[in-house]
Amino acid sequence: MQTRAPDEIRARHSLLQRLGDELDHRHCTTRLVRYRDHRWALKVGHETVFCAGAEGVYAYVTCRGIILSPADDTGITTAAAQLSGQAR
Repeated sequence: MQTRAPDEIRARHSLLQRLGDELDHRHCTTRLVRYRDHRWALKVGHETVFCAGAEGVYAYVTCRGIILSPADDTGITTAAAQLSGQAR
């Protein structure tokens, strides 16, 4: 089992929360879930999105391995646009 630093887990959680907030503004149904191995995921319709990366450089990635965008301010908007288009 791979362990992650608590600050890295918090960073991923925070970035997924920000994406979820942006999708909520776009009227998409989202749900933030935590798995037993402390990984966070955002459920958007039938899609599951993770925050992948390390050392402060993160990206939004689907469970199928598709990179949506970097997890920065412009990337949140880009990922939300892609996911909201799929959810409709």
